[in-house]
Amino acid sequence: MIITNHLDASQSAQVADLEALCKKYESLQGSIFLSNELNFDTTLPCFYLLYNPENTEELIAFLSIFAPLSDEAEIYAYTAPTWRRQGCFNTLLEAALNTLWEYGIDNVLFVHEPASSDASAVLRTLGTAYQYSEYLLTLQKASVFADAALPNELVLLPASEEDLDPLTEIHALAFKEEKTEARQFLANVFDSCTSHAKKLICTDTGELVGFCCFTIGRNDISIFSVAIHPAHHRKGCAAGMLKCLIGSFCKAYPHHSVTLEVNSQNTAAFSLYRKLGFAITTQFDYSLADCGKLLSLF
Repeated sequence: MIITNHLDASQSAQVADLEALCKKYESLQGSIFLSNELNFDTTLPCFYLLYNPENTEELIAFLSIFAPLSDEAEIYAYTAPTWRRQGCFNTLLEAALNTLWEYGIDNVLFVHEPASSDASAVLRTLGTAYQYSEYLLTLQKASVFADAALPNELVLLPASEEDLDPLTEIHALAFKEEKTEARQFLANVFDSCTSHAKKLICTDTGELVGFCCFTIGRNDISIFSVAIHPAHHRKGCAAGMLKCLIGSFCKAYPHHSVTLEVNSQNTAAFSLYRKLGFAITTQFDYSLADCGKLLSLF
């Protein structure tokens, strides 16, 4: 087994091949986020690779930890179809749980697609409890926003670390987080090579109205952490900000798809995204378990 916080090019290719194999086997749609840049601690060992004991070039199982908050971690995993029910996932999971325990992370969220009957069966044996779903949404026609413009009193500008304090305030309010957690998350965004943030400013007062983040991939752009200060809710600010942002993508990345994820419990955001033309591509279910209780099973 290899445990690391960074995948080299060869490992990334092996994971991509394993992912493609599993997705085809169970007709899955999603993809694992293969970066440690948004974890609350980028040194946390977050990638676990298990190889065929008789062929060390063959990756047979993979597990990833995504932990943007210090008290909660998401688990994603794939096991090659011919190696299932042979303890591969449990081997990786035990190692990952020991890491989470060392870092003081109690809450473990297992993320899987409902179409994966094997994953559902494993989670039942672990005694996890369903919490909520998230929908991966893809914009159907980004080109309709190519000429989108904000009202004269608003402007969308690149955000930087100089904006960390006001951005932290809005992020904590919007996502009901502790300010220390919000600050660390945003600091990681600014430290990232692939993630960026833009801020919505009122030109009349200089007030920070909201912001959003996005990651630029090889073929797609993923929007995340869309937040508007509560004082500016229900004024069309979020819609205007997203239209303007997507319009800039159309010009700079005309062939990239645009995606985002939304919690099934956030009905207001889901309604907004659907009105903008986003459609559900994939559903991810989140099931919760306690790290200590899980470790007692091994």
